[in-house]
Amino acid sequence: MRIAKRLIIFCCIALLLMGCKKDDEIDVQAVIEQEKEQEEKERREEERKHKEEEERKEAQRAQEEEEQKEAQRAQEEEERRMLEEQQAAMNARGGLTVVLDPGHSAVVAPGTEPLGPGSSEYKAADASGTSGVASGVREYELTLNISVQLKAELEGRGYTVLMTRESNDVPVSCIERANVANNAGAAAYVRIHANGSENQGAAGAMTICTTPGSPYASELYSASRNLSDCILNKYCEMTGCRSEGVWETDTMSGNNWSRVPVTIVEMGYMTNPQEDLLMQTPEYQSKIVQGIADGIDLFFGFAS
Repeated sequence: MRIAKRLIIFCCIALLLMGCKKDDEIDVQAVIEQEKEQEEKERREEERKHKEEEERKEAQRAQEEEEQKEAQRAQEEEERRMLEEQQAAMNARGGLTVVLDPGHSAVVAPGTEPLGPGSSEYKAADASGTSGVASGVREYELTLNISVQLKAELEGRGYTVLMTRESNDVPVSCIERANVANNAGAAAYVRIHANGSENQGAAGAMTICTTPGSPYASELYSASRNLSDCILNKYCEMTGCRSEGVWETDTMSGNNWSRVPVTIVEMGYMTNPQEDLLMQTPEYQSKIVQGIADGIDLFFGFAS
């Protein structure tokens, strides 16, 4: 009987122990399932975030591409507008004739001419001009060189350009030079010269036009003064040359005989060694040409 009780107690204890183990196994399984569910939840959340990030990046790329396309369209529109404006300016310039007068010549026109229409005062029909104290270059060589380059530049901008001479071995008087501009109905007559002085320290550029009270072309004063100012300002701005201002005088027969707006451009002093050599360099000559051309553009309202 005692043995039977012990067996019963033992069996009860064994059943209790087995129940506890089963409960432990159930708890462990539940934890494992929870962990799997958590991992799955985290994985789905990660996938969602990744998808959202990819969608955000894709939207950003699409926006950037659209902005680039818009910027390109704007650039193309601006380029088209500028081309249209340039073409319009070219067309407008094409209706304008500019006459360039390279000062002096190797063969000087003989005789004398009236200072202006109806004048009883006579001056030499032309002069040989000055020369470079350091370079030895003659003024007529420099003025033709610059004028040829300026002609090409102005034609490239659309102007119709004529020259009073295209070589150094032809004599052309001051009246003949002015008549090239008059007969062409030129919109501007630009005379290219270089200065000279007994003072080798003299330096700078100037332009020359008639006076308001000119007995020969007072009606052209305003336009000629404006042409002189425009060219001198742009010339000095481009070259860095010192400005000597606009000289108003009625002593220049080539100006007095002009029936169109006219100016003389004195590019610099060939009697100044430094300025003389500077005017012979291709780099400075390019600036001279650009400056005069920009001044002509400004005169006609094609530049600010």
